[in-house]
Amino acid sequence: MTPIDLLHAFSLLVFPMIALFYLFRLIKGRTWMRHIDVENEVGHGVMAIGMVFMLAPAGLLTSDLLRWNIILFAIASLWWTFRLCARKPLLVILLGKNGEYSTFQADAIHVFMHVGMCYMFLLTSSMAFSMTQPVISANSIFFAAFAFLTLFYGREIFKDLHTAQIDRLQLGANIAHLLMSGMMGWMFFSMISMSMSMGIP
Repeated sequence: MTPIDLLHAFSLLVFPMIALFYLFRLIKGRTWMRHIDVENEVGHGVMAIGMVFMLAPAGLLTSDLLRWNIILFAIASLWWTFRLCARKPLLVILLGKNGEYSTFQADAIHVFMHVGMCYMFLLTSSMAFSMTQPVISANSIFFAAFAFLTLFYGREIFKDLHTAQIDRLQLGANIAHLLMSGMMGWMFFSMISMSMSMGIP
């Protein structure tokens, strides 16, 4: 197996485990967490499952599956954008509850991650589109942003490990964040490398 094949195999093992981790947080999180954000847990789980599809062998990723993933992550991006503007989980608003607010930073990262997933599925669906100059420039911006996020979550993990009492659920979430942002960065780097190898400036 090539290093790329090993990375894909590792990812196809890890990302279902991340989805299960967030399912566990959703079901059992109230036992250990003072507050649980259902949309946050579901959003991370959906993203982890989306990465499994994104890294699946080319023959398994049919045009219909690509289309549904694009639609799903476009809707998720809009959901998180509305939530970012409202500064509240949308379920709280829809259910008419009060007193529950979300943080700007976390919601902005969710918007960026879901937009990145939708965009990556769009690139996967059309090789011709992915090789245009504006897209290559956008890929560079996405790569730099995901590289920054990976370093950011690396710092958060370091801080988690140096607290007096380690919060394992928080540590697990930051490890999941690092793996997902790192993989997104690697995928955008691969797209940039592919365009360079084809002689596209």
